[in-house]
Amino acid sequence: MNGSAVPSPAAPSQALLPMTFGQALDRVFKLVKANLRLLLSIASVPAVVNSVLVVMMVAAMFSVVNPLHPSHPPHVGALLPLFLAMAVAELLVMLVYALYEPAASYAALQADAGVRVTCGQAYQLAWRKAGRYLWLMILRFLVVSGPVIVLAAIVGIAAAVVLGTSKGHADPSIVFALIPLVIAFELGFAIYAVFALIWMAFCYPACVQENLTAAASIGRSFRLTRGARGRIFLLALVIYAIVYAASLVLECILAALAGLAMIVGMVLRLAMNPWGYIGIGLGVLVLMCAMFFVAACSMAGYSAAFAVLYRDQRRSKDGVAPLFAPRPELETP
Repeated sequence: MNGSAVPSPAAPSQALLPMTFGQALDRVFKLVKANLRLLLSIASVPAVVNSVLVVMMVAAMFSVVNPLHPSHPPHVGALLPLFLAMAVAELLVMLVYALYEPAASYAALQADAGVRVTCGQAYQLAWRKAGRYLWLMILRFLVVSGPVIVLAAIVGIAAAVVLGTSKGHADPSIVFALIPLVIAFELGFAIYAVFALIWMAFCYPACVQENLTAAASIGRSFRLTRGARGRIFLLALVIYAIVYAASLVLECILAALAGLAMIVGMVLRLAMNPWGYIGIGLGVLVLMCAMFFVAACSMAGYSAAFAVLYRDQRRSKDGVAPLFAPRPELETP
């Protein structure tokens, strides 16, 4: 599926200065608009996987808790297999995103350079070095979540020591004293995570375009984001605000439709079985479609934003905005 190229960037003599936030936002908007079908088709893979897994997890929890028959106790024995299945699902999601990130970066970089590619070419490139991109995904996760994992381990060990020394009867004042520390830690971790994600915003574009290793890509991203971190944060914030507003509108529409369906069912005196279950199924299907559309649009916006700013930083720091033509082995018949 071909993406339509946006107009070429300014001439090199005019492009050595970094773009302003307004120029970058305008460029991202034009890039997404001109290549919406391509970017959405690439983003559809993780979006569909996410939507299906969410629905499967909800259905699994529904079967365990069994809310339609409150007199029946929950199937506690099924919780452990359910949690194991959720862990496996998270690994699957990580693998899917490890392929999506380079594919989306490649397509967005090529589109920003005025070169057309297809969804198949983008994923074919990602698959050829899937191990490297998966390792980069793991490293990024460790950089972002490493501090919270270490601190959680320390807190767990400290709690075990306190409970052990007090023979299971710890002073409640100790627990209350820890609450402000936990809140402060959560706030500090949220701030750190935001900064870490900004520092690594260019790791996949750099890994794809400069053919760097996973560790080198993270270092390259840290250097290239200097001078652009404010614009990265603002662009990500704007995209998030747009997606959040769209989500609220969709939720209002879906809630109104669900309420209308309930009123119609009450007026027509439709029985819960089977019409109620059919309505719930249709509602879940509509919800999945809405989740898919919102997630795909969000990912398309972020990939375009990071590609635009990455090439702009290469242009201003290195004096060039390199592009690479589609490789012969990636050509589709």
